This record gives sequence, C-alpha cells and structure tokens, in this order.
Amino acid sequence: MIDHSALPQVAFDEMNRVHHEEATLLNTLEELLKNSPNDYDSIATCLHEIIEHTRGHFSNEERLMREVGFPAFTMHESEHIRVFNEMQRIVSQWFGAKNNELLHDYFLGSMQEWLTTHIMTMDTITAQFVCMRKGC
Repeated sequence: MIDHSALPQVAFDEMNRVHHEEATLLNTLEELLKNSPNDYDSIATCLHEIIEHTRGHFSNEERLMREVGFPAFTMHESEHIRVFNEMQRIVSQWFGAKNNELLHDYFLGSMQEWLTTHIMTMDTITAQFVCMRKGC
C-alpha cells in the first residue's frame, strides 16, 4: 500500500492532489488483488479508472508545461508516453490472460516505484518551474 503521508510532495498543489488520487487508485487495485482476486469485473473497472486517470494526469501536466514554456518538456513528455504505453500493454495482457500476478508485479511494484521516483525528480523540477512562472 502507498502511504499517502510518505508520498513525495512538490511545490504545485494541483500536482500533489493528482498524485494522491493516483496512489488511491493503486491502493484500491492492491486491495482488490488481495481480497477479491477472482472479481475480474471489479479489477477491470479499477484498471480502466487507473488508465483514464493516468491519461488525464499526464495530459494536464503536459498542458501546464506547455503553458509555462518548460525547457525539459520533451524529455518529461517522452517519459509519460513510455510509461502510459507500458501501462496499456500490461492491462491488455491482463485482459487476455487474467494473470493477476502480472498486475501485482507491474502496478504494485514497478509502477509504484516509478511514481515515487518520477515525483521526486521530473515532477519536482516541473512544479518548481510552474510555480516560478504561475506562482504557487
């Protein structure tokens, strides 16, 4: 489970709110995989919510970066594209095989680690730049 109080914080509050929502969705998936591993409909619904939330999350950050002329936009956007494509691939594989271990390894392992690292690095710098341009 992601401890919301341990989630790294950035200078721009809107980004913190979105990261908190992302962590909540990942925690929901973890609960489903632990307590209802055969409830494929609920797992599928949760996966759709994670995909749509992540799509909006990345899109909004990219919009903010364009608005303020963030110099590392292309690098940050490329990382979003890479992770989103990877996420979609994992979800597609799950829909084909219903392999919960695949979801567990990716969303509760790799994705959680990536999210924390991404917040502490790229998002921290982005948020500082957004605050310099827009104010916080």
